[in-house]
Amino acid sequence: MRVSRWNLVVAGIAASWGFVSVIAAGVDLPAASLVFWRCAIAAVTVPALVLVVRRLRLLVVHERRPQVVGLALLVAVHWALLFETLKLASVAVAILTVYTAPIFLAVLAPLLLPERRSRIGVIALAISAPGIALIALGGEGGAATDPAAIGTGLGAAVTYALIVIWTKSLVRNIAPVAIVFWSYGIVALLVLPFALAGDQFLPHGVDWVYITALGALLTAVAGGLYILALRHVTAQSAGLLAYLDPLSASLLAWVILDQELGWQVVVGGAAVLAGGALVVLYDDSREPSPEVPAL
Repeated sequence: MRVSRWNLVVAGIAASWGFVSVIAAGVDLPAASLVFWRCAIAAVTVPALVLVVRRLRLLVVHERRPQVVGLALLVAVHWALLFETLKLASVAVAILTVYTAPIFLAVLAPLLLPERRSRIGVIALAISAPGIALIALGGEGGAATDPAAIGTGLGAAVTYALIVIWTKSLVRNIAPVAIVFWSYGIVALLVLPFALAGDQFLPHGVDWVYITALGALLTAVAGGLYILALRHVTAQSAGLLAYLDPLSASLLAWVILDQELGWQVVVGGAAVLAGGALVVLYDDSREPSPEVPAL
């Protein structure tokens, strides 16, 4: 048995993203303002980091510029669909529909990327998917099933799957820091008019600390590491390990926000962890990628 180091990195990053939900719940900002500050701070953090190591040239994109812009637009559409789902229905419906993304990745990744279908991934998906359903339903006793919400939720799932595939294809030729800088910078510009038109644009007091952590650590640093890891793991594995995000969010909400942790979250979480362990321990399938800058 050999532990896949890069699968473990993706698992750790997915688990760390549970803090995103906790921060979003605790910060008093509209969704558009939250997205703007998250992306804007990330876009400022990346040049600062590469300037420290004197590799500012890595931010220059010499090829596939339209695809980088396209990725940013896809991210913006994904977040719009996700927030629309949250407005139309419950958090449970959002989790259940958006986290069908690994199913779409299992179907699309072998068709659009040079990677074979993962047998371990299929087994892990069969174990983890019911677990994520339990986690979602454990958060709310009953969930609305508005057809529009199902449609936007599934749209968010498809766009999430395409973001992983698109990013993985770009990172074969472009430095991860460049992808993070340009994609989040463009998203910030796209969201800015909606943020300014909202009820509140600027964070207040200690909220600045949480927003800065969200943008600098959980988006710029974690996002860059995640994109770097996509060079070494399959899109299917990355999608399955993303299930650790809502599990982590549930546990952190219990610890930090004192929210109830029901038996569904415990049982579902065990299933998600079991599926993730299978991917980390046994799914070592990956395809070689061209040598590109490490940052």
